[in-house]
Amino acid sequence: MQDRKQKLRNMSLSALFLAASVIISIVEGISGVNAFIPLPGVRLGFCNVAITACLYLVSVPHAFAVALIRPLFLFVFSGNPVSLAMSFCGGLVSFMSLVVTKKLYGRVLSFAGISCISAVFHSIGQIAAAMMIMNDIALITYLPVFAAASSIAGSVSGAVMNAVLPRIAVVIKKGGAI
Repeated sequence: MQDRKQKLRNMSLSALFLAASVIISIVEGISGVNAFIPLPGVRLGFCNVAITACLYLVSVPHAFAVALIRPLFLFVFSGNPVSLAMSFCGGLVSFMSLVVTKKLYGRVLSFAGISCISAVFHSIGQIAAAMMIMNDIALITYLPVFAAASSIAGSVSGAVMNAVLPRIAVVIKKGGAI
């Protein structure tokens, strides 16, 4: 009975983190905050807070599902296949970096450092997708600028994680609503 309850709890939490990541992405996209970032393709990426929370508070497989399903939901809302490919590739590479750096949390890196690394890898995935879509290897020249801007955005997102994740963990452990 306990195992079934745990599976249901993990699925429910994952669904909440998925919903949060989709909502955050949509709000970030329509809020106009990206107008203050003068570089094409650079976003704050606050949806990463929800994916990272799922990774640390639920499990790697559940967080992986959230990271893969989020672009599909956004595609349903936007209908943009290029955006789907860019988001999917960036998210996949970024997620792999999250899993690898998770082992360094607390000893070497804070969430700000982990998020910064994740954001840079997201940029790498997106540039790779853009190079494949446009069949233009010259797009790699945008990577240093894109990665630098993404690392700043990732650091901001990580600072939010440093503040938010411990609070979410306490609520989850108490069995309350998020």
